[in-house]
Amino acid sequence: MSRDRRRLATALLCGSALIASCGFPVEDSPTPVAAEERPAEFDPQNTAPSLSTVEVSVWFVQGEELVLLPRQVPSPVDADLVMTSLGTGVTAQEVDRGLRSAIPDATMLIAADLVGGTATVQLAANFLEIAPGDQVLALGQIVLTLTGLPGVGRVRFEIDGESVATPLPDGTSTEDSVSREDYRSLAVAS
Repeated sequence: MSRDRRRLATALLCGSALIASCGFPVEDSPTPVAAEERPAEFDPQNTAPSLSTVEVSVWFVQGEELVLLPRQVPSPVDADLVMTSLGTGVTAQEVDRGLRSAIPDATMLIAADLVGGTATVQLAANFLEIAPGDQVLALGQIVLTLTGLPGVGRVRFEIDGESVATPLPDGTSTEDSVSREDYRSLAVAS
Protein backbone atom coordinates (compact mmCIF):
# COMPACT_ATOMS: atom_id res chain seq x y z
CA MET A 1 0.00 0.00 0.00
CA SER A 2 1.40 3.39 -0.91
CA ARG A 3 2.14 6.04 1.66
CA ASP A 4 -0.69 8.27 0.42
CA ARG A 5 -3.20 5.45 0.67
CA ARG A 6 -2.08 4.64 4.22
CA ARG A 7 -2.49 8.29 5.21
CA LEU A 8 -5.94 8.37 3.63
CA ALA A 9 -6.93 5.11 5.39
CA THR A 10 -5.61 6.44 8.72
CA ALA A 11 -7.46 9.75 8.24
CA LEU A 12 -10.70 7.91 7.42
CA LEU A 13 -10.35 5.68 10.50
CA CYS A 14 -9.64 8.66 12.76
CA GLY A 15 -12.53 10.61 11.25
CA SER A 16 -14.90 7.67 11.72
CA ALA A 17 -13.81 7.28 15.34
CA LEU A 18 -14.28 11.00 15.94
CA ILE A 19 -17.77 11.03 14.41
CA ALA A 20 -18.79 7.93 16.37
CA SER A 21 -17.66 9.52 19.64
CA CYS A 22 -19.84 12.61 19.02
CA GLY A 23 -23.14 10.75 18.92
CA PHE A 24 -25.96 10.97 21.43
CA PRO A 25 -26.42 8.17 23.91
CA VAL A 26 -29.29 5.83 23.13
CA GLU A 27 -31.75 4.97 25.90
CA ASP A 28 -34.52 2.41 25.96
CA SER A 29 -36.95 4.67 27.85
CA PRO A 30 -37.42 8.38 28.57
CA THR A 31 -35.38 9.84 31.39
CA PRO A 32 -36.94 12.67 33.41
CA VAL A 33 -35.04 15.93 33.60
CA ALA A 34 -34.49 17.21 37.12
CA ALA A 35 -36.51 20.36 37.95
CA GLU A 36 -33.37 22.42 38.57
CA GLU A 37 -32.10 21.54 35.08
CA ARG A 38 -35.29 22.61 33.25
CA PRO A 39 -35.63 26.11 31.79
CA ALA A 40 -38.40 28.10 33.53
CA GLU A 41 -40.65 28.13 30.44
CA PHE A 42 -40.81 24.30 30.51
CA ASP A 43 -41.52 24.00 34.23
CA PRO A 44 -45.20 23.10 34.76
CA GLN A 45 -45.03 24.68 38.22
CA ASN A 46 -43.98 28.03 36.72
CA THR A 47 -47.07 30.24 36.85
CA ALA A 48 -45.33 33.40 35.71
CA PRO A 49 -46.42 34.40 32.20
CA SER A 50 -43.75 33.70 29.62
CA LEU A 51 -45.13 36.42 27.34
CA SER A 52 -45.33 40.09 28.12
CA THR A 53 -48.79 41.32 29.01
CA VAL A 54 -50.68 44.56 28.58
CA GLU A 55 -53.51 45.95 30.68
CA VAL A 56 -56.79 46.48 28.83
CA SER A 57 -60.16 47.80 29.99
CA VAL A 58 -62.99 45.27 30.03
CA TRP A 59 -66.59 46.15 30.92
CA PHE A 60 -68.84 44.15 33.24
CA VAL A 61 -72.31 44.61 34.76
CA GLN A 62 -73.06 46.09 38.17
CA GLY A 63 -76.77 46.44 38.75
CA GLU A 64 -78.04 47.69 35.41
CA GLU A 65 -74.90 49.62 34.50
CA LEU A 66 -71.54 48.76 33.00
CA VAL A 67 -68.31 49.27 34.94
CA LEU A 68 -64.74 49.21 33.75
CA LEU A 69 -62.28 46.61 35.08
CA PRO A 70 -58.62 46.14 34.17
CA ARG A 71 -57.47 42.83 32.70
CA GLN A 72 -54.04 41.58 31.64
CA VAL A 73 -53.83 40.07 28.14
CA PRO A 74 -50.82 38.82 26.18
CA SER A 75 -49.03 41.37 24.02
CA PRO A 76 -49.53 42.26 21.24
CA VAL A 77 -53.19 42.98 21.94
CA ASP A 78 -55.81 42.13 19.34
CA ALA A 79 -59.61 42.15 19.36
CA ASP A 80 -59.85 38.36 19.63
CA LEU A 81 -57.64 38.24 22.77
CA VAL A 82 -59.69 40.97 24.42
CA MET A 83 -62.93 39.10 23.62
CA THR A 84 -61.45 35.98 25.20
CA SER A 85 -60.68 38.00 28.33
CA LEU A 86 -64.24 39.38 28.38
CA GLY A 87 -65.66 35.88 27.89
CA THR A 88 -63.89 34.54 30.98
CA GLY A 89 -66.20 36.67 33.10
CA VAL A 90 -65.66 38.01 36.59
CA THR A 91 -63.58 36.60 39.43
CA ALA A 92 -65.03 35.35 42.73
CA GLN A 93 -63.89 38.56 44.42
CA GLU A 94 -65.64 40.64 41.76
CA VAL A 95 -68.84 38.61 42.22
CA ASP A 96 -68.60 39.44 45.95
CA ARG A 97 -68.51 43.14 44.93
CA GLY A 98 -71.77 42.72 42.98
CA LEU A 99 -70.27 42.40 39.50
CA ARG A 100 -71.38 39.95 36.82
CA SER A 101 -71.28 39.42 33.08
CA ALA A 102 -74.39 39.53 30.93
CA ILE A 103 -72.60 37.07 28.62
CA PRO A 104 -73.52 33.76 30.28
CA ASP A 105 -71.07 31.58 28.37
CA ALA A 106 -67.68 32.33 26.82
CA THR A 107 -68.54 30.12 23.83
CA MET A 108 -71.06 32.75 22.74
CA LEU A 109 -68.12 34.92 21.61
CA ILE A 110 -66.66 33.01 18.70
CA ALA A 111 -64.19 35.49 17.19
CA ALA A 112 -63.42 39.15 16.67
CA ASP A 113 -61.56 40.60 13.71
CA LEU A 114 -60.54 44.19 13.06
CA VAL A 115 -60.63 45.67 9.57
CA GLY A 116 -60.48 49.39 8.85
CA GLY A 117 -61.43 50.53 12.35
CA THR A 118 -64.45 48.22 12.61
CA ALA A 119 -64.34 45.10 14.75
CA THR A 120 -66.55 42.31 13.48
CA VAL A 121 -67.65 40.01 16.29
CA GLN A 122 -68.89 36.52 15.44
CA LEU A 123 -71.52 35.48 17.96
CA ALA A 124 -72.87 31.98 18.53
CA ALA A 125 -76.51 31.51 17.51
CA ASN A 126 -77.53 30.95 21.14
CA PHE A 127 -76.54 34.56 21.91
CA LEU A 128 -80.05 35.45 20.71
CA GLU A 129 -81.47 33.38 23.61
CA ILE A 130 -80.17 35.88 26.18
CA ALA A 131 -83.02 37.85 27.77
CA PRO A 132 -83.52 41.20 25.94
CA GLY A 133 -82.33 43.40 28.84
CA ASP A 134 -79.21 41.32 29.38
CA GLN A 135 -78.63 41.12 25.63
CA VAL A 136 -78.32 44.93 25.47
CA LEU A 137 -75.95 44.84 28.46
CA ALA A 138 -73.91 42.04 26.85
CA LEU A 139 -73.63 43.96 23.58
CA GLY A 140 -72.68 47.06 25.59
CA GLN A 141 -69.94 45.08 27.33
CA ILE A 142 -68.55 44.03 23.96
CA VAL A 143 -68.83 47.45 22.29
CA LEU A 144 -67.33 49.43 25.17
CA THR A 145 -64.53 46.89 25.59
CA LEU A 146 -63.56 46.76 21.90
CA THR A 147 -63.87 50.50 21.24
CA GLY A 148 -61.48 51.04 24.14
CA LEU A 149 -58.74 49.52 21.98
CA PRO A 150 -56.61 51.76 19.75
CA GLY A 151 -57.91 51.80 16.19
CA VAL A 152 -61.39 50.44 16.96
CA GLY A 153 -64.20 52.93 16.41
CA ARG A 154 -67.14 50.70 15.50
CA VAL A 155 -68.37 47.16 16.11
CA ARG A 156 -70.46 44.95 13.84
CA PHE A 157 -72.15 41.74 14.98
CA GLU A 158 -72.61 38.58 12.92
CA ILE A 159 -74.02 35.12 13.48
CA ASP A 160 -72.91 32.43 11.05
CA GLY A 161 -71.26 35.14 8.94
CA GLU A 162 -74.50 37.12 8.51
CA SER A 163 -75.06 40.60 9.97
CA VAL A 164 -77.63 40.71 12.75
CA ALA A 165 -79.78 43.56 14.06
CA THR A 166 -78.14 45.09 17.11
CA PRO A 167 -80.45 46.17 19.95
CA LEU A 168 -79.61 49.55 21.46
CA PRO A 169 -80.20 50.85 25.02
CA ASP A 170 -83.01 53.16 23.85
CA GLY A 171 -85.12 50.17 22.70
CA THR A 172 -84.40 50.55 18.99
CA SER A 173 -82.07 48.40 16.91
CA THR A 174 -79.81 48.91 13.94
CA GLU A 175 -78.53 46.81 11.07
CA ASP A 176 -75.42 49.00 10.91
CA SER A 177 -72.25 48.82 12.99
CA VAL A 178 -72.41 50.53 16.38
CA SER A 179 -70.07 52.84 18.28
CA ARG A 180 -69.12 53.61 21.86
CA GLU A 181 -71.59 56.51 21.82
CA ASP A 182 -74.47 54.08 21.20
CA TYR A 183 -73.84 52.38 24.58
CA ARG A 184 -72.34 55.24 26.63
CA SER A 185 -75.64 55.66 28.55
CA LEU A 186 -75.04 52.23 30.15
CA ALA A 187 -71.58 53.11 31.45
CA VAL A 188 -71.00 54.27 35.00
CA ALA A 189 -69.50 57.75 34.84
CA SER A 190 -65.86 57.62 35.83
